[in-house]
Amino acid sequence: MEPSSQNVCLPLPVTVTSRITTYEQREQYLLNFLKNVLPSCDIKGIDDELKKSFTFNKHKNKVAKKKPQKSPFLTIRKSILLGLNKFGKKSLRYADMLPLNSLWLEYMHHMLGIEDFTSLPTNSTNPHWENISQRLMKADYHGAKVTITRSKCPSTVGIKGLIIQDTKNTFRLLSEDDVIRTIPKVSCVFHVHLDENVHIEVFGKELCVRPAERSVKKFKNLHIPEL
Repeated sequence: MEPSSQNVCLPLPVTVTSRITTYEQREQYLLNFLKNVLPSCDIKGIDDELKKSFTFNKHKNKVAKKKPQKSPFLTIRKSILLGLNKFGKKSLRYADMLPLNSLWLEYMHHMLGIEDFTSLPTNSTNPHWENISQRLMKADYHGAKVTITRSKCPSTVGIKGLIIQDTKNTFRLLSEDDVIRTIPKVSCVFHVHLDENVHIEVFGKELCVRPAERSVKKFKNLHIPEL
């Protein structure tokens, strides 16, 4: 019999469809097969395993790119490139920096928690000696007025000035003659002037730390400094 184009769209006869397994029957057949083959301890997990989907291609998790956050402050590298850390020997005037010393004195009142510098302890028997000593070592000395009283280099003894830059190993002092001098800390003892008749003696060797690191450093109480 010649095939007719009209018979293509007609449904299959019942005799044919009865032999064809549907999707539900195939799934049930697979479940029955697995239950008969697998051990009893694995039968409970069959349903969960069949619900899983597996990918045969290489799959990489998308990592969200973090946008770099702009710092509100200049980094050390940028400040060096801009020349902000460099001062010429006569680029600043002593009279112009005196307000910085006034700000520093206010800062020290707040730092030490006192209203009058004359109330500072004068000997180690005072109960507040240890607390005040720790605060003095952690303080920021930008703007402080200092005098070098002792030094391994005799030519630096007697130099006075305002600290305009505090590095790890040096103080940069602006003297009354408007000259900026770089003084090594390790070989000097400084008098820090708090008032007309009040000053503290600081061993530069104990301040050979960056100001940011010094503010969180724990200093030894029984340490005897050597010049």
